[in-house]
Amino acid sequence: MASRKMDSLQAEWRKLYGETLPSLALSKSSAQRTWPVHLDHCFARIILDNAVGNGEPWTSKLKSPAFKNMTAMQLQKCIALGKAIRDGKEDLVKLDAKSLEARGKKPKSTANSKRTCGIANNGEGLVGEANPPKKRQLDIKSALSPREPTNESLPPTSLPTSSPDPSRTSSEPVSIERGLHTLITTSSLSPFRQRVLLALCQVPSGHFTSYAALSAHLQSSARAVGNALRNNPFAPRVPCHRVVAADRSLGGFGGEWGKEGKFAGEKVRLLREEGVIVHVGKGKVEGEVWKGFR
Repeated sequence: MASRKMDSLQAEWRKLYGETLPSLALSKSSAQRTWPVHLDHCFARIILDNAVGNGEPWTSKLKSPAFKNMTAMQLQKCIALGKAIRDGKEDLVKLDAKSLEARGKKPKSTANSKRTCGIANNGEGLVGEANPPKKRQLDIKSALSPREPTNESLPPTSLPTSSPDPSRTSSEPVSIERGLHTLITTSSLSPFRQRVLLALCQVPSGHFTSYAALSAHLQSSARAVGNALRNNPFAPRVPCHRVVAADRSLGGFGGEWGKEGKFAGEKVRLLREEGVIVHVGKGKVEGEVWKGFR
């Protein structure tokens, strides 16, 4: 009996922060005067910090993943706060500010932009605040910048590359197969993550796009797109290997970043098999960034 109750509370909590609140934020529901965040793990961070952390980051009180380690009372408190946000009875901006203050951060202006939060998500549950080394943070921020560079001449690599197959490298957007479309749209992923994956499905084989190009199409931010692609449950059918950084460096893959990442070799292999030229020495691809989203 107790086990069924916990299962029910966990399912209600995950649906609330993972689907309900992101959907309201995406639709700009009038329940809140403004929605400072729109990603599922950001809502979880705000609610957990306020309901469980009590002035401290929730990770100081609870092991991750949160939903598996909360007591029934903690789950009920989080659900109650989430519903209060949903119904407009709690001010999300103020709650976000309290959460950020507990983490030693200053809230950013939300008047004209949406902000993502530095919380890592392993696909099963929140795993705490993402704190990569400062230099790595700057490198990632620079690489995800929406400023697209001009096509540069890269030195040839000693490793062989595949020649593009004209029959596989049309620049026209790919029509998403019905089965995959249904799989994505009926999943428990947040509406924003679904939109990112559906857009990515349009990128044709033999081409690559960038976080910046995807974010421009979705009217979001490159960092939000990167967060959404950190865990792709439908790879390789949803080709996250076709997304690179703004400077044409490899970007992320399999939760790792850059050419030194654990799975960078696999990303290079997949791109080359599709005919994309990859210069391994510099960890960059060659060619124009595909932006033909519709």
